Amino acid sequence: MDKYLRSTLQEVIMNGREEKRAYKRREYSVPIEISYINKGNGLSAQSLNHCEGGMCFESTLPFQPGSTLNIRVKEFHPHGPCTGLCEGLRSITLAEVKWCSEVTVADVPHYQVGIQFYAPVY
Repeated sequence: MDKYLRSTLQEVIMNGREEKRAYKRREYSVPIEISYINKGNGLSAQSLNHCEGGMCFESTLPFQPGSTLNIRVKEFHPHGPCTGLCEGLRSITLAEVKWCSEVTVADVPHYQVGIQFYAPVY
């Protein structure tokens, strides 16, 4: 049994829920820049995890579900210190906001945002 399947089964047993993701999530944090399409100013944020289909990041501003964002990785090291954890991470892409949740860090509101990458056009 491979390592991913084993960890998924352990999660089901421990948490009583099944993972519904289509792709394996990678816990790899990188600095990113987020902007709305055709807007000049970008916002710095931090990715929390990603997979081939999307990403979760934390920002100081909320994003409206359904909106389209431009995502750019600020420091991308595909053959450097990520040791395979950055597989599936796109250096620049368009994505749709799927959800946005407020979290409080040291009494300051932050937001965790889940996005789904748009499929690349070839």
